[in-house]
Amino acid sequence: MELSDGLRVILKGHLDWGKCRLDCFVGMLLALVRLKRMNLTQLALAFASQAKPKSRYRRLQRFFQEAVFDYDAIARLIMQMFEFYEKSYYLTLDRTNWKWGEKNLNILTLGIVYKGAAIPVYWLVLNKQGNSNQRERIALLQRFIARFGRQGILGVLGDREFIGDQWWQWLSDQDIPYLIRMKENQLLTACPGQERPVRSLFADLDVGKSRALRKKRRIGQQWVWLSGMKLDSGEQLILAGNQRFPQPVEVYVVYRVPSHNLS
Repeated sequence: MELSDGLRVILKGHLDWGKCRLDCFVGMLLALVRLKRMNLTQLALAFASQAKPKSRYRRLQRFFQEAVFDYDAIARLIMQMFEFYEKSYYLTLDRTNWKWGEKNLNILTLGIVYKGAAIPVYWLVLNKQGNSNQRERIALLQRFIARFGRQGILGVLGDREFIGDQWWQWLSDQDIPYLIRMKENQLLTACPGQERPVRSLFADLDVGKSRALRKKRRIGQQWVWLSGMKLDSGEQLILAGNQRFPQPVEVYVVYRVPSHNLS
């Protein structure tokens, strides 16, 4: 079976499209794999067709003008292709922001960690610059749970952007473990009326060494388990979790996507 035929069979079971639109999408995907870029002019040249390049380009334009994606169907397709059903996995939150001319493209993505990469399952285009808010993160997780349940989730991993009382409390209420990196100057409440930065708890660590504290600490309104590691750069990797992971730093370093900058 040709690769294009196999793709068509797989996609037909998930996307409610006619043959012409499905053929266009398959051709575009194969061109995308070959070129590894999104430029429509170049995709049209790599698009397998007997038509002239100008006609191919116009066909791709019409596809994006007219095609309607069912993103729940796309999520089910991803879950099936990577065989995530009936398995346990870590979820990861990431956000990317870049500009297209004067327009900001700011996307919050929920992915599943798989062999050193994050496979996007759901995403949310933020109509703004800057960080996501707690409500947006909760909405993204709720959408995932509504379709696939929470039974397979080993935990949620996130960078320093993904902190917040409401967000952390919601995860705990849903019985979803999390490991979230914090800024070194994040304040903890040592005792009533006294605060100090979390880095003070790990200041004595040597490079490459880690420590998981034996008691919970209060960050904002949340009582969390803290762990930390001294990086080669001298910076501290400090994690907060709502459950006591046996090896929290190791879990974060192994399962968090390698593109995540630990230095």
